[in-house]
Formats: sequence, C-alpha cells, structure tokens
Amino acid sequence: MKKRSYRRTREIPTQSSSDTLLAGAARSWIEFWFRPIDPLGLHVLRILTGVLLIVWLLPLLGHSHALFGLEGWFDQHAYRDAAALPMEVRPAFGWSILYLLGSSPLLLKAACAGALVVFTLFTLGIATRLTAIASWVMIVSFTVNPAFQYEADGLLVLLTFYLMVGYVLLHQTRGSQTAVERWLGSGEHFVFSKRTLQARPSVAANVALRLLQVHLAMAIVATGLHKLHFGDWWAGVALWYPLHPPLSTTIEAARVHRDHGVALLSVLSMAAYVMMFWQIAFPVFAWKPRWRTLLLGGAFVGSLGYVWLYELPLFGAVLLIGCLSYLSPQEWHEMIARLRFVTPLTLRQE
Repeated sequence: MKKRSYRRTREIPTQSSSDTLLAGAARSWIEFWFRPIDPLGLHVLRILTGVLLIVWLLPLLGHSHALFGLEGWFDQHAYRDAAALPMEVRPAFGWSILYLLGSSPLLLKAACAGALVVFTLFTLGIATRLTAIASWVMIVSFTVNPAFQYEADGLLVLLTFYLMVGYVLLHQTRGSQTAVERWLGSGEHFVFSKRTLQARPSVAANVALRLLQVHLAMAIVATGLHKLHFGDWWAGVALWYPLHPPLSTTIEAARVHRDHGVALLSVLSMAAYVMMFWQIAFPVFAWKPRWRTLLLGGAFVGSLGYVWLYELPLFGAVLLIGCLSYLSPQEWHEMIARLRFVTPLTLRQE
C-alpha cells in the first residue's frame, strides 16, 4: 500500500485591508503635521501680518489714553460695575500689560510707540523669536479692553499666536546655532534673500502653518453653518441689507431698482448661496493644489465683500492672509520666481 506524502505548506500571514487602511491613515496624519517643509511660507505670512499690525495700530495712536487707559472710555469703575453683571451679559475680561501703566497718557503713548517698533522689527525678520512673542503679547494687551473689543480682533490674536509658535520653535534643534541665534533667530527670515530661499526644511514651520490652517478652516465652516440659522440666507436676500441699510435707505433709493428688481435679487441670491457653499465646503478644496483658483479667488472676492458691503476691512485682510497660508513652499517659490522675473523686465522697459 502506497504511503501518501503530505507536503507541509507554510502559512503566510496576510495583512487585512483594515490594518492597511489604518497604517496608511497614520502615515498620512504624521506626514500632514510633522513633515519638514521649507519655512518660506511662514516668512511671507510674517511680513503680511506685520504690515497689517502696523496699519491697524497707526490710527489708534492719537486715542491711546481713551482706548487703553484705566481712566479712558472703560475706566476702573466700569470694570467694577461690569464684574457684578450676570455671567451671560458680562464682558470677557483678560490680562493686559497696559494695566501696569495705570492711567498715564505718556506711558500709554510710549507703549504704543514701542509696539510699532516691535511690529516693524518682526516684519523685517529681526530677532524673530523675541519679536514674535512681543507682537502676540502686544496684540492681546491692546484688544482686551471691552470698550475696544471688536470681532476681528480675535483673528489678529490667532495670526500672531501661530506665527509665534512657528518662530519660537523654528530651527531650535539645529546644532550649528550659537546661543544668540537660538534666542533671537537665525537671521534667514528675509523672504527675497538668497539665504531664505535656500533655508533648511523645518518641522516647526509645518506645525505652525497646519495649526493656523485647521483653526481657520473651522472658523470659516462655523461662519457658514451659522448663516443657516437665518431665514434671510435661505431666502437669498441677506446681501440686500448691507447694500441698503434699513436705517439709512430711503424709499426713493429703493425704487431706483424697480425696473430691474428681479434681476438684482437673482444676482444677490446667487451670490449668497455661493458664499455659503464656499464657506461650508472650505475644507474640501482648501488643501488641494488643483483648487487654488477656487481658494484664492473666493478669498479675494470675500475680502472685497467685507470691505465694500460690510465695511470690515480687517476681516477681509485676515481672510486673505489666512487663505494664503494654504499655499505650499513650491507654490511660494514659483510665485517669487515670477516676481523676480517680472521686476527686472519692468525696470528695463521703463
């Protein structure tokens, strides 16, 4: 009787599809947050934000005592009375280094002048680790007074905070830095310098920009979802009111649109629906390079709308700067290369 021969087969473990998906998701997550990138985008945002801070503070210099002093529009008695209000109507109080200056007009003006110096140094990329921290401290201190609180002030705090995170951590692990460079910065922060364009990739730059991007995306989506609570946005007539404020629009001004009222309301309705769609769907296209036209075009139109319709230039400027944070280092290099090509050509033509 013949013996049957059995050949042992070695079982090869196969990785399940769920494990593969989890591993891929983990790699994508780590790549998204902790991939070293060229810090060029961080430097460009620093310059744009620094210019915005200077332009924002300059008109306030002549009213520093009234806006920021403890004997100004919101004085110490107002703080005591506001503290006794119920929680739901009590103003949001916070800390400010200006409280240490008391009610001295001279010291308040000196603080404003010092803030302008700090913002200028930060914009120029000088001692960025110290000036980034100082800029954030100054913005928080200037925007905490209830008499001066404005919705867009929180967006300035948002920009300066994440820039501070980026510059405090930028190249801290580089062993070739001196003690002065580790405290002040490496000095490669001028965007159009050769040293900046050849800077080493940095994890800190990626983390700071990603935090800013995610925070901004959440704010934009929340703004779009908030509009769904109002019937005017569902009806498509929400943009009529900023164009024709109820307290200042007369019947004669409204009757100007009598002959083309249907066409005007149709355009305003379409614009309102497009605005809501852009805000709610923002995370879908914000990180996709092929949708840059939709991202930047919507940001540009939205910033113009904030300035023209709502008379909120600070909202528009922060929206545009925030959307620029989604550009990749390669896109920034291509844009700067085009600027370098166009500038000498224009000079030669002149």
